[in-house]
This record gives sequence, C-alpha cells and structure tokens, in this order.
Amino acid sequence: MSKSLLARRGGFTLVELLVVIAIIGILVGLLLPAVQSAREAARRMTCSKNVREVGLAALNFESAYKRLPPGVMFPDRYAGGFINQTPDPLGYQPNAHNGVGHLTHLLPYLELNAIYRVIEANLNLNPDISGWDLSAGLPGTPFPSGSDQQVRNIYWWGNGPVWTAAQNSLPILLCPSDIADQGLYTSYIHQSGATSAITANAVHYLYAVSPFSADFHRTVGKTNYMGNQGRSGRTGSTFLDPPAPTGANLGATAGLTVDDLQGPFTIRSKTRLRDFTDGASNTFFFGEVTGQWRNPATNTGRTGSWWWLPATGQLTRFMIPNPAIANNPNDPVFNNGGFAATQYGNPRKFHSLHGSGLHMSFADNSVRLVPFSMESRLWFVLGGMRDGQIATLEE
Repeated sequence: MSKSLLARRGGFTLVELLVVIAIIGILVGLLLPAVQSAREAARRMTCSKNVREVGLAALNFESAYKRLPPGVMFPDRYAGGFINQTPDPLGYQPNAHNGVGHLTHLLPYLELNAIYRVIEANLNLNPDISGWDLSAGLPGTPFPSGSDQQVRNIYWWGNGPVWTAAQNSLPILLCPSDIADQGLYTSYIHQSGATSAITANAVHYLYAVSPFSADFHRTVGKTNYMGNQGRSGRTGSTFLDPPAPTGANLGATAGLTVDDLQGPFTIRSKTRLRDFTDGASNTFFFGEVTGQWRNPATNTGRTGSWWWLPATGQLTRFMIPNPAIANNPNDPVFNNGGFAATQYGNPRKFHSLHGSGLHMSFADNSVRLVPFSMESRLWFVLGGMRDGQIATLEE
C-alpha cells in the first residue's frame, strides 16, 4: 500500500516572533539617537547660515548708508513702567517714535523688498527724525485690545498697512530647532537699559498682553535672531559697572562704565564699522533668542516669543548668571528661574535650543557656536565694541 507524503509548511513560533520584534526594537533604539543627532546637525547648519545671512545684510546696509541700522526707534527714558512725558537726555521726544527695529531695515538686503516697501511708505525710518512722517498720515488702526493704552496709538502697530505687513513669517529669521509660534501667552517687543546718571540696574521691557486669547500672538511674525546692544545699550550714564558681590555682573568688568560696554545696535544708533575699536572679530554682532518658558531649566512650556518688526538689540548683562534675581516672586513672567544659569531660557537673554550653546556672529560676520559654559565676563567683553578689553573664543 502506497502512502502519499504531504509537505508540511514551516512557520515562526510565538517565541521566535517575539525575539525578532525585540531585535528590531533594539535596532530602532540604537538608530534613533543617531537620526535625531543628524537632524539637529542639519538644523544647526541652517541656523548658522541664517545668522550669517542676517549679518551680511547688516554689512551691506552699512556699505550703502555708511552706518549700521538703528537698534530700534523707541524712546529711551521711562518712568514707572510707562513712557515718560518729558524729553529724554539724548534729545528725542519720548512720545514720538514708531518703534521699528533694526531687523526691519535689513529686509531689502534679505530679498524681502515687497514687505519693506509697505513699511517704508507708511513710517519714517530716518533715525535722525523723531515722530511720524506726517506725509504718510497718522496711525490708522489701534493695537489689539488689552495693550498699554499709553502707546497703542503711537507706534507702528497703530498703522494698518504696517500691522498687516508685520504678520509675515520670515523663514530667514527663524531657527529650525525652535517653534517660535508656540509662544502664545505674550509677545516681546522691546528691551533697553534705562537712562540714569546714578544707576545701571533699571531695564525697561515692553510686551503685549492679552494672554492666549489674542490671535496676534500667533500671527505676528517672530524672530530667533537679534543684534547685540552690549551690557546695557546706550544709557548716557557714567555709572561704573558694579563689582562683586553686589553688582549684577558678579565682578565681570569692574572699573568700566556701563556705556563703555555698549554694543552696535542701541536706541537710534548710527554705528559705523570704525566704531568697533576692539576689532570686528572681537565684538558680537547678532545672536540667537528664543523667549519665555514656564520651566526655564528644561526649556519647556513655551509662553512667549519675539516679534521681528520692532525687535531691538539684546542686552548681554543678563547672560551672566545671577542667583540674586533668579527667582523673583514679584516678576514671575520674566524671571521664573531663568537667570540662574546661562543655558536657562529667558526673553531677556541670548538663547537657543541647540543644547550646548548658541550661534553668535561677530562684526566680521564669522559665526561661532558659543558654549553656554563660556566664562561669564566674556559676554561683557565680547559684547562691548569699544571697552578696550580684547578677548577671543578658544576653538
């Protein structure tokens, strides 16, 4: 009697299948950090290119006008958080500024002429003239409700066409490692050192309120790059930079005045390249910024971002960790632990999400990833363009 043999089909047992899945999981776990690292390296490269492009635009502007653009066309004297109604010591009427920042002046050199033409046609961009260009008409529409009533009809946001132009998101001004549009609690507009002959510690900060409910926090164009004001900008003060332990700089540059440490982009500045007496390769030009975080130590919980149109230069005084102001319960929006360490996020600081440091360009338009671990005093020395202290970053 013959028997037919039936072929038996092989297959995986449950154990074998689980082993294969486990091996695949291990391989993915090993490869994922490498993929993330490669992606971040690409983002860093793009960010470095953006910083270089912005710096090149500023140098092209200087070539055309024989000066750099003004840091910001804002007043520089404030009282009690509101604009002081008396003329400031530098000769400008505090209540007659359009609030346009230095990045706006660079738009034609970043191939963004169409946006610039709208702003130029509606506002006076001459740093030598205070106030509105009356030939272009008075402000057309007020800033969204909830903002400071004392400034809502004065600055650029009161001009309808300019406000519309400001809604543009400009990729050249955005770091791909950050998502600036997530800052929906508030938006940051302007920062400057207060003008005083007897103090170096007051800083004015202007920001838009109406948290979360205001659509303009999402729609107004943001920036991750800003110019360098130096320690406190241009203050008109002869006050000596305070030494440790009481000074905010913790003894960084004792003996110099706050204005000795000023950078190129201050209020209505007209800085020339020859003003960089410390050397173009020894002075910060532009750098990265992020904004405000609910948890600065981990840079999580984004609450605020900078706008590109009114962005002023950033101050280096807050780059030096100061535990004395790291947790001020009276100022939870701005402090919130953000000054405890250089790598902690805060809107008053140069900052990035690149992990180990942030991109800073120099006035010769070289770009470096400056480590958060850099010696504190170098933020003042490299931030000042004529302090007489020459310092370089080690490779």
